[in-house]
Amino acid sequence: MKNKKESLIRVSASAGILFLFMSCSGTRKSLKFDDVYSLDVHIFEKKEWLDVRKNELEDLDKIVPPELKRFLKNDFQVYEKINTQYTKILNQVQEADSLISKIDDLVDKMKNNPPDSLDTVPEDTTVSYRDMIEKQAKQIGRLQLKYGKSIEKLKKGFKFDKKELVFILEECEPLKKNLYKIKYEREVISYEVEMIKKKLNDALFDNANALHNERILKIAKTVDIYLSKLDKYENFLMNIDRIAKEEAGGYVILIPEKSDSMEYMTLYEQGMEEYLDIINKIKKIIAST
Repeated sequence: MKNKKESLIRVSASAGILFLFMSCSGTRKSLKFDDVYSLDVHIFEKKEWLDVRKNELEDLDKIVPPELKRFLKNDFQVYEKINTQYTKILNQVQEADSLISKIDDLVDKMKNNPPDSLDTVPEDTTVSYRDMIEKQAKQIGRLQLKYGKSIEKLKKGFKFDKKELVFILEECEPLKKNLYKIKYEREVISYEVEMIKKKLNDALFDNANALHNERILKIAKTVDIYLSKLDKYENFLMNIDRIAKEEAGGYVILIPEKSDSMEYMTLYEQGMEEYLDIINKIKKIIAST
């Protein structure tokens, strides 16, 4: 499975550089809240992160305990490695849940007192809402980093047993991001495609040059078929996490290290190759017209 993932088809360098800039700049989020609305967005993102982790934890709870029982009998060293990280993960999710609840309580208290704002200092404390919320948010941020490290160590623990712990959404995230890259490639030729459509419209009302009009009609029909295929793949890529999750039967799966690629990955690779090939074919059609 890993070999397949490493052979993912690349899009053009220009699109990649553009997306790299966008994604890197997008990950640097400040904890400074300008107003309640920006705070609400931040809380929503943390809750969204927590919801995914809880869903993953439900699957881990089905996978890990039976494996621990087996390792306890057969390989105590592996048991210790996996049990240590699994316990940390449980605690980290629980602690993050508790901190988010505390932030919710603070925000509710502030909103229920209309004169209060983020910089108001409640009567029962000497610290403003802003400072209290930012402190909790930073703690959640640190927990997120610790959680990520614990997950990686948990994966390494299963590698001792020649198994791979696969987090489906984590696998799909970089694939889904490629949607922006390939849509950039498509956007580059969008003006010329619109010109072809305009020529088609003109041809429909022009009977003077039948042969030319027939050629334009054939070209336009071919381009429409190509565009439909591009739309279909973009829709697949937009929903790849849901498709992969349905195929896997959950958010997390444990598989042998040398397993074949899942079907969604094969569809991704084949579809990406076809998508970029179609873009090149449309470019050739544009050049010929």
